[in-house]
Amino acid sequence: MTRVNSTGKETASNFSPDNGTGLEVRTALKDVLESLRTVNSAAGDPSGAANLAAYQLHINTTNNKLKIRNAANSDFVELGDVSQTNFGFLSAGGGTMTGAFFADDAGTASAPAISFDGDTDLGLFRKSANVLGFSASGTEQMIFDQNGLTLQAQNDLRFADSDSSNYVGFQAPSTISSSLTWTLPAEDAAVSGYALVSDASGTLSWAAAGAGAQGAGSDNIFWENDQTVTQSYTITNGQNAGSFGPITIQSGVTVTVGAGETWTVV
Repeated sequence: MTRVNSTGKETASNFSPDNGTGLEVRTALKDVLESLRTVNSAAGDPSGAANLAAYQLHINTTNNKLKIRNAANSDFVELGDVSQTNFGFLSAGGGTMTGAFFADDAGTASAPAISFDGDTDLGLFRKSANVLGFSASGTEQMIFDQNGLTLQAQNDLRFADSDSSNYVGFQAPSTISSSLTWTLPAEDAAVSGYALVSDASGTLSWAAAGAGAQGAGSDNIFWENDQTVTQSYTITNGQNAGSFGPITIQSGVTVTVGAGETWTVV
């Protein structure tokens, strides 16, 4: 490996041999051809203004980097590592990446930074700092950030059946006056038939369904409740409770009624 290079020769390119005897010119030409044959390889980058030209290739043997001079002839651009397969780049046929993958942060919902050659408006994009956007049909459908996952524009949260032919889903109302998060209980209900109820502050818990009056057809006449208390229960502070009797409280079960509350059995 050799390089035609001299920091002390600024007025004439070392790739252009000076006039001289046949042996001198032949030796100089041999050095030029050897440099070209080994892609101008040597330690460090070439130097000396007369020895640099736009689109000039060289290999820095210190770090095995293949570089090319830029079009303005003002700097070198790294092309790859000659000691690595495919110059250290992932091949078109795929492979294993050992470094970080960086996508263009200027992507948008209509032109996501990570997309597909046959479906360019489907993919991922950086919406803003620490906010990842998901787009389909060129429209933002979902975002992910430090607060969690947000479905945009009243999109459904869907759960498909075993063959994915049908689904059940949840959807936000068309208008929400202020954001609200419901916190689920930590365990399943202890009694069959219980339903989730809110404490009006976003915390859900299990309680008797209290479905209201029932009846045949459109009638809402009959109020029904169980006849046996099988789990200990405390009447909610600031609330009163009512039941239709007779009511039996199982052995070991306690119903707690606070000083400011009442439980009426009719």
